[in-house]
Amino acid sequence: MTIKDFYQQNPLRFIILLLINVSFYALLILSTVFSIIETTAIQQGNFKMFLIAIVCAFVCAMSDYLLQGLSQYILSQQEEQYNVAIRDKTTKHFYADQKDHAVAQVQNRLTHDLVQSQQNFLSPLFSLIGGIVIIIATVVLLLSLHWSLLITILIMVLISLALPKLLEKPLQKSMLNISKSNQKYLDKLEKWLNGLAELQSYLSGAKLFKVTSAAAKELEDANVKQNGVMQLLTIINGLVSTIFSLILFLLAGYLFKQHLVVFGVITGVGNCLNYLKQGIQFIVTSYGRMKGSGALSKEIAQTAAPVTTKEIKEVATPAAITTHDLSLQFPNGESLLFPDIDVKAGEKILLTGDSGAGKSTLFKLILGQIKPSSGQITFKNKNGNIVNPDMSKIGYIPQDPVLFPVSIADNMTMFADKLKSALPQLVEKVQLAGDIAKFDEGLNQKINLNKLNISGGQRQKIVLVRALVHQSEIILIDEGTSAIDQQATMQILREVTATPATVIFIAHSFNKQMKQLFDREIHLVKQTK
Repeated sequence: MTIKDFYQQNPLRFIILLLINVSFYALLILSTVFSIIETTAIQQGNFKMFLIAIVCAFVCAMSDYLLQGLSQYILSQQEEQYNVAIRDKTTKHFYADQKDHAVAQVQNRLTHDLVQSQQNFLSPLFSLIGGIVIIIATVVLLLSLHWSLLITILIMVLISLALPKLLEKPLQKSMLNISKSNQKYLDKLEKWLNGLAELQSYLSGAKLFKVTSAAAKELEDANVKQNGVMQLLTIINGLVSTIFSLILFLLAGYLFKQHLVVFGVITGVGNCLNYLKQGIQFIVTSYGRMKGSGALSKEIAQTAAPVTTKEIKEVATPAAITTHDLSLQFPNGESLLFPDIDVKAGEKILLTGDSGAGKSTLFKLILGQIKPSSGQITFKNKNGNIVNPDMSKIGYIPQDPVLFPVSIADNMTMFADKLKSALPQLVEKVQLAGDIAKFDEGLNQKINLNKLNISGGQRQKIVLVRALVHQSEIILIDEGTSAIDQQATMQILREVTATPATVIFIAHSFNKQMKQLFDREIHLVKQTK
């Protein structure tokens, strides 16, 4: 997050906001001028001057209240526009970089990190501006009263501005710790709450509570530590400001005794002391918080930056797959070795093997979701020519399909409206027509991911239609009919294997009738180095 980025969201609004804040803090100091006039008028018995000063002070106070409310409203508009822009850029970055990001990491960046950066950069930014305005206005006022007051305040400001350097690194470290702890907390919640039903069935709530409580405590400890650093900065700042205030007050009293300033300065300097203290505190605390948020803001900027994409080669629809010397090494040192496979265009393959042999892993390698440690996967078109594959033309039906909280039709077409006309026929083919008819809005029924208004079998059928409607030349089915009854599964497989597409079907259990639908079987045996 930078001032430039925030300014560019709406330059005119930012300038207005800046002017309002300058006016707001300048009016605070102007009210002190009227306070000096009031006190001096009382001493001199000038009632008319006293009334005029009272009215002017009242106008200043009312203007300050109006400007403060207006400032908060305009700032919230600018912040929300910035939030929308940065979240949009971040989402595009995570989408385009083609990396495997944990959901908790993305959630943390789009929510907690952005809020933390705003609270420790944008809000302090305008407090910093306010502090500078207060200091400048106070300097001008004190200079008009006596030069010695100006010299004193300049020394105070120089010393105070050096204070944030003492805690800059601890602040940065504490803020990054909060971000990491929050991400770990979200990650723990995601991993453990996904298995909530399993924990409930085995009465294992104690373990859930222990794990989540430990993660929550780590996050809380990080917040407490940051708060401690902030409070230390505030205490140091307050101590220095108090000492400076006492010096300035004594100096004002001495000047009045020497008849160098009017009587009103004695009370007016009290206001100057308070505003000076406020200005110094604004500058020191705000600058410290902004510097402390620097590392986190840099990380946010990196994940919001456009992803530099390599030159896109011409892609073509793949229809055949060949693998050679394919292997995958895991972090624990084990490796999976795959036999060389040659699947021709239009072939229907039944992929079997023992548990852990790498059937699902092979699909992920083919889809590019994970990269092989060695070997290569070659794609060919219908004519047998090697091509750079258009991965969107490879249909994938996993055991637990990914759906979105939109209509059934949109989940099938993946938002390509021109494909919707083909849906009724395909719905019939995958034995889903009867289920669709039960929904009030048919294919336009919105899927509720929270209440799960569709069954596991219906989810698999929807994703199967997704593959068919996009005319995938290769269809990979990883137990994609496991939630569908056997009779419907046989009918679906007859329809799918009757298409010209290349089909690879993973099955752990199958009968003779099912096996006859496929051209051949490839059996994987677990091989490790």
